[in-house]
Amino acid sequence: MADTRVKGQESTVAFAGPTGEEQGFANVQSFEAELMMEILQEGYLGSTADEFDDIFNGVSGKCELHVSSKEYFRFTQRVQDRAQRRTAASGKFTVKSTFNFPDGTRARLSFEDVKFEGLPLSVGGRKEYVKASVSWKCSKIRRIL
Repeated sequence: MADTRVKGQESTVAFAGPTGEEQGFANVQSFEAELMMEILQEGYLGSTADEFDDIFNGVSGKCELHVSSKEYFRFTQRVQDRAQRRTAASGKFTVKSTFNFPDGTRARLSFEDVKFEGLPLSVGGRKEYVKASVSWKCSKIRRIL
């Protein structure tokens, strides 16, 4: 049986700004996303064990990247403008990821209306590339399988 595990070289990550255009500003080094769940536990009189339920609390994600153009700084300006309500609060950012499996199949994830946390920038030394992190959260994920 052929190995059908997907590798990082077979995946892409892109950010789309409020106007829908992709933000081509960086070389993404790593990407992670987590579906945040919470378990509720409740004990009732007359029951011999607790009962459990689960709640979806949205998605959190993070990218590590090397800054490859001044477009990254335009992106951070757009994020700041929206957060400070200097542009329409309806301006939505989307994070898109595509996974191309060796068997020819593809999975696409679209994280919609993301809200950003801190946007740290790091210059580690003269021999190192400028590095940035983008952390975000959203409540909607669309899967195209």
